[in-house]
Amino acid sequence: MRCQVQYFRQVYMIPYERKSRIIEFLEQNGKAEVAGLANMLGVVTETIRRDLREIEKQGILLRTHGGAVLREPGAKEYPVLVRVMKNSAEKEKICRRAAAFIDDGELIFIDNSSTLINLIKYIDDRLRVSILTNCVQVLQEYAKLRKENITMICSGGVFNKTNMSLSGDVAGHYPGDLFPAKAFVSCHGVSAGFGFTDGNVLEVGFKREMIGRAEKKFFLLDHTKFGRCGPVRLGDLKICDVLVTDKAPDEGIIQPIFHAHPELELVITG
Repeated sequence: MRCQVQYFRQVYMIPYERKSRIIEFLEQNGKAEVAGLANMLGVVTETIRRDLREIEKQGILLRTHGGAVLREPGAKEYPVLVRVMKNSAEKEKICRRAAAFIDDGELIFIDNSSTLINLIKYIDDRLRVSILTNCVQVLQEYAKLRKENITMICSGGVFNKTNMSLSGDVAGHYPGDLFPAKAFVSCHGVSAGFGFTDGNVLEVGFKREMIGRAEKKFFLLDHTKFGRCGPVRLGDLKICDVLVTDKAPDEGIIQPIFHAHPELELVITG
């Protein structure tokens, strides 16, 4: 039986946007055909075959004769360049709202999560702010925006090309005497039973370190993260002071979280 697709034409789409669309289609349908994807995205079949080969190397899908199927969920963490495209409008709203909590003269920490990449864009130009980060994408955004009011501090560490981040023991030893006023982080999921969980065991140590050093901790999570559990435990619910999200979670999910952490402040962008 042929896989059904919704056909539309794209005038131009950069490669990671095209790959993101392919992954989203596979998540919705479980499988896809090369010819159908080519028609859907307005490219030749060889382009789709090349994209599928590259996505397969990342452990996300398995190629079949004439198409591909999605691997089992959790087989491998998606690259940050793919994750940043998912729920992008919601992530923009969350970053815009979270930036309002940043005050003049502060040192803040921004982690390597896809949700956080655009936070720097919304920092008020009138504020003098120093940012410590292990996210290469945040550094690239800073270079592009050329915000003169921001001083950027990069952690050390081993470069992870999938997540565009710096991590490992070198990163953990780097902060030294730096203690951020605020930490802005995201993660794989949050639930009352498991607390905050993440997807990469090699990076969770540095994130824990910076959360522990920060005076106030902000978690930026879009609505899809509630009730989810990743493979690595980041910490219990009380490591978060303010949780910023785009949509009110279901009562069955959020009420047990409030019961476990009554002081938690929930901010909804609307």
